Amino acid sequence: MKNQNLRKQNRVWIILNYLSLIAVMLLFYTVKIYHWPLSYLLFEIVIFAIFLTSLFQAYFKTKFWKMVHTSSKNLDEREVQTVLKALKYAYSIFTIICLIIIYAFAIAEFHSIDVVLAGGLLYLAHILPASIVGWNEQIIHVYDE
Repeated sequence: MKNQNLRKQNRVWIILNYLSLIAVMLLFYTVKIYHWPLSYLLFEIVIFAIFLTSLFQAYFKTKFWKMVHTSSKNLDEREVQTVLKALKYAYSIFTIICLIIIYAFAIAEFHSIDVVLAGGLLYLAHILPASIVGWNEQIIHVYDE
């Protein structure tokens, strides 16, 4: 039962991480597009704090980040299969997201993708596999340490 609660908790942190990433991007582009005062970007400090907290809770504290970013030599066979499956799904999802963004930019006749969006996509590429592992796997001995 405790493991189920930990899994649900981690799913909430994963969702919160993605929502805060989206919120940071939306606020940045809203201020940029509508020429709002730059002081509105101060709200990003709060959103960014939520973003960093959820990043730590969902990926570092659970060690899912480390599991996905470590050499397969350091993983057992089950973990290797889990990571490979997560990578397969993550990069399929990432490809679809990138294609949607590229087509949306082309249809809307926006200028090129800027540094903020590229940084968000880079973060997404790195975090997606750990998110899939964290969403599907039981939390392993991580909170016990």
